[in-house]
Amino acid sequence: MLLGMAQRTDPIAEALFALTPLAIRQRDRELSLTAVSTLATLERTGPWRLTDLAVNEGVTQPSMTTLVTQLEGLGFAERRSDPGDRRVVLVAVTRGGQQYLRSMRRAGASVFTALIGRLAEQDVAALSAALPALRHLLDLAAEGESSRPPLLDRRTKPADLEVIA
Repeated sequence: MLLGMAQRTDPIAEALFALTPLAIRQRDRELSLTAVSTLATLERTGPWRLTDLAVNEGVTQPSMTTLVTQLEGLGFAERRSDPGDRRVVLVAVTRGGQQYLRSMRRAGASVFTALIGRLAEQDVAALSAALPALRHLLDLAAEGESSRPPLLDRRTKPADLEVIA
């Protein structure tokens, strides 16, 4: 049963994945994909420790420090003290960073809006019918973000980690 379901959904997943570069190409080239991903992570989940952000984004701590400095210079992120431990510095997205992400999303969405405008009415109706399922996919993706392993929890200190067998 599961194999049949996977075979049915593979073409859908492949089509969705193939559409991704269309939106990415429309983005402002001022920031790298890692910088945009970092901003989006901060927007979705709140402030993070710089070291945890580096792990999450798959870059070195010095690279993340440089990236955060760039984001600060643009007014898109800020460093602030952790209220629970004043020695810890957290990185947070600013209102300017949120506005930047919104503008990027609008630019990416406009690509799809133009393409959808070229579809036949029955195809537009099919996409409209699929909208609840697509929104559910977004919800599932957000749930996946909130159920990350403890290593990526921005509030977890290395001494707090347990070996998970």
